[in-house]
Amino acid sequence: MTFSEFYHELQKREGFDPRPLVDAWPPALTEQIAKDFLQGVKSQPFKGSVCPIRVGSTNQAIGNQVEAFVVPKLTAGLRNFRLEKCSGAGYPDQQLRSGDLLIPLELKATGDWNPNDSNRRVLTSSSEKLRKYFKSPIYHLLCTVLYTAEAGGTRIDAIRLDFLEPDSPVSVRLEVSVNHKLLATGKHKSVTI
Repeated sequence: MTFSEFYHELQKREGFDPRPLVDAWPPALTEQIAKDFLQGVKSQPFKGSVCPIRVGSTNQAIGNQVEAFVVPKLTAGLRNFRLEKCSGAGYPDQQLRSGDLLIPLELKATGDWNPNDSNRRVLTSSSEKLRKYFKSPIYHLLCTVLYTAEAGGTRIDAIRLDFLEPDSPVSVRLEVSVNHKLLATGKHKSVTI
């Protein structure tokens, strides 16, 4: 399935008339962003810097700590774009802004970049934030911070930018979740012992 096919199907499942939520990147824009990120990384004490990690942190917690460490450095170094928090839960965590242009940006972190690794990296399960905060054209940027684990922290090695396209392949898994309210109000039998 492609990224745009996913959002088309997702919107139908959510009860919305599907509209395009993934647009093709103009090559000039990808070049502008790549140059600005390169300049941003070079202008800050970034590569080789060590992000302190709390002892016993899970992989997800490490990713969150790396994000909190990296975003201010990147933000300070960018000249033509700004990284901003995208309010609310879910995809995207961040947005990249230049004037009126607003781009969904998801930041991930990994200590083991392997092009043959097929482990899932969850991006999104809802179209709500895209429909609420972004207008067409909607470009999607995945920013992966590559790090090396060291005693007491992670050393930042590089940043990988993936400019996701409508035809970018994605893996989709339909999931079911519950919460306390659903469990408490459900018509099923429950026993607390």
